[in-house]
Amino acid sequence: MNTAVFAPNYQQIDLNTQQDDFLDEDRIQQLEIIDKLRELGVGDDISLPQLVVVGDQSSGKSSLLEGLTGLPFPVASQLCTRFATKVSFRRLATAPRKKTITITIIPAKDALEPYKQKLASFSRKLTDLTAETFSDILKRAAALMGLPGPGDNIEHATKRFSSDVLKIEIVGPEQQQLSVVDVPGLYHNPTKEQTASDLTRVRALIESYVRDERTIIMAVLDSRNNLANQEVFRIAKIHDPEQTRTIGVMTKLDALQAGDEQAAFQIACNETERLKLGWYCVRNRSTEDINNGVTVEQREINEEEFFTRPVWRDLDKRLVGINSLLKALAKLLLEHIDREFPKIEKEIDLKYQTCSDELQAMGKAREFSQDQREFLIGVSNAYEKRVKDALDGRYWASGMHPSNLRMHIRNEADKFNTAMHQRGATLTFNEADYGTSRPCSSVSAALVPQDIYKEIADKWRECRGVELPGQISPAGLQKLFGIQTSKWRVIAMDYIATIIRLIREFNSALFEKVCPDPHIRDKIRNKIEEETESSFASAYKALDDILIDECDKPLFTNNLQFTDNLSTARHRRLGETLTKLGFRNGQPTQRIDIETMRLVHLDPDTATVYEIHDMLKAYYQVALNRFVDNVSIQVIERNLCGTKGPVSIFNALYVGRLNSEDLAAIAGEDETSSTYRQALKAQIERLEKAKKICAEKSTGVVIEGVEAEEMVM
Repeated sequence: MNTAVFAPNYQQIDLNTQQDDFLDEDRIQQLEIIDKLRELGVGDDISLPQLVVVGDQSSGKSSLLEGLTGLPFPVASQLCTRFATKVSFRRLATAPRKKTITITIIPAKDALEPYKQKLASFSRKLTDLTAETFSDILKRAAALMGLPGPGDNIEHATKRFSSDVLKIEIVGPEQQQLSVVDVPGLYHNPTKEQTASDLTRVRALIESYVRDERTIIMAVLDSRNNLANQEVFRIAKIHDPEQTRTIGVMTKLDALQAGDEQAAFQIACNETERLKLGWYCVRNRSTEDINNGVTVEQREINEEEFFTRPVWRDLDKRLVGINSLLKALAKLLLEHIDREFPKIEKEIDLKYQTCSDELQAMGKAREFSQDQREFLIGVSNAYEKRVKDALDGRYWASGMHPSNLRMHIRNEADKFNTAMHQRGATLTFNEADYGTSRPCSSVSAALVPQDIYKEIADKWRECRGVELPGQISPAGLQKLFGIQTSKWRVIAMDYIATIIRLIREFNSALFEKVCPDPHIRDKIRNKIEEETESSFASAYKALDDILIDECDKPLFTNNLQFTDNLSTARHRRLGETLTKLGFRNGQPTQRIDIETMRLVHLDPDTATVYEIHDMLKAYYQVALNRFVDNVSIQVIERNLCGTKGPVSIFNALYVGRLNSEDLAAIAGEDETSSTYRQALKAQIERLEKAKKICAEKSTGVVIEGVEAEEMVM
């Protein structure tokens, strides 16, 4: 038998703690603050700690809540819970001798304002709550939420479950410090009154509570049912797989069939489904007890007697009975809040700052053209500054962020330069290779088809004109250069396309930075898209002009590198020839006769092919470097990064030229933006009040202007 409670993520519940040992003033105040924050609606902004009761319909949830709260929840009736109910207990030393009960409705977070105001009108303050009064309040609350009441035709009701919350706050000098939420129970067999779609909604409502990692799940098990078939435990395990925030409660142990006690006993001992917060057992009022008039006070006596019977008397006494459960829940919730409270304060501060920054970035409301123009000028000024910084290499983001434009452009320029030098030439140039004398016809016949010498020989013959034998035709040289540079366009266009992609990514990141409103961002980018595309087209046009100058016009250069390259090639050719003649260091190493001279002498046509090769190679090297620089400077820098490029279109002058229709279309607040602005303002106001409420803990002073009625948003 194992009655230990395992709780590595929550401090293990000390079952020997005296009832008030953990009720220090700070923890009580934290619990009150968390409730105030939830009423204020801060639970929509950040996660808040809470204790939620989940279970199947008829699992004994209502009886359990009756035992925990002392309130006459509808037990043994046909009325199932159709909305969540939150019960908060507050011990207040200064409270009147009699407890006070306040009942209100907290609207769902997606409720419309008129509906919120309607629910705000519902408020009851009592000193006692009888079963009849409570039943009447539940009916009135359901009617206000638009839910069917007793006797209504539920089958044709337009709304059968609600996401609103009925809040019951009980304050008194002897109340336990506890806050618990009861959600509608799950059912397994849809009917005309509880349809399959209703089941989906109930399940979604339950999951909306239990998926929150700051929610403690109190899962109720009807001990007569097979644990493996309990849907609420499956849901709990999905959202709490380590089972560190699920506490089990077994009900209806007194209704077990003979022979089923041992299986239930093993569950209660945490041996079947090991929950790190353990299992608790209670004995609630049965239908027979209610019909026989058994009071709540007598219920506790009957419960105590029940757990002295065989089998159940072997359970740890600290894990049985409603009072043990109540004490454990209060301690668990208070300690949970105590751990989470500092994080909650930080999250509220962070959320407040984030919302404030976003609202500031939206600027003031833009109803008139002047306001709209001022807003866009502010965005354009911020954009221009970021563009200048990015092009100057001053970055606001690290790593390979799209906004680091100059870095990306430099990297792509290096890749372009490498690609042009490695893959730019159609045919590979050869080093000097001058053999023995042979006619030019044999040159073309002896070499492979892709050999550059063959290509030169063929094109030279095609372009021969009136020049003397051995002379070079300028037209032939230009044609050969055109063949050799035929890959330049493709490589350069790939380079430009890459830069255009980088600029689009840069603009996307930059507009997101300077204009938080996604709708206005899209409108600005759509407005400048035509000019942007035009600048891209200008870049490709600039490339065409450069290619025409380089490849389609007569070859020309004043660059001395050309003559140096050509002179070097000729010297190398002469050196090769002398080496074949037997010269070393300029001196002959053997007798050179006329026959030897004849063998190394090149015929005029072959010599011309080699001369064309050397001249073409010398010029190609000069033109290649010039082309790479011109593309980077004239296309990339001038047309894409310059004053008329896509990163310079959106500026103050551009905004100044926009007419009133354009201004309204871009910066005028549409219904979506206006609604979003109002939602931001409401959120900031809510978080500001939350900050004041949290300040109560450190100052001990209730901040004026944060009254309970203000918290119903």
